[in-house]
Amino acid sequence: MSKLASRSQKDREYGLEQLHREHQSLERRLESLSRPPMLSAEEEAEVQEIKKRKLAIKDELMAFELS
Repeated sequence: MSKLASRSQKDREYGLEQLHREHQSLERRLESLSRPPMLSAEEEAEVQEIKKRKLAIKDELMAFELS
């Protein structure tokens, strides 16, 4: 395997790892926000943004897997 191909594979693995970590972090934040009985308007907005980002990450992960 050439150095370039090896580097590319390492970059890919690093990117996948970062996406998985971010997804896990967002999941933990969503869990913490779901505990209070009422969320503030800011927290509701944060929940929506987190959900959007999680979906975007899933799309990116699927694109990595298909490439």
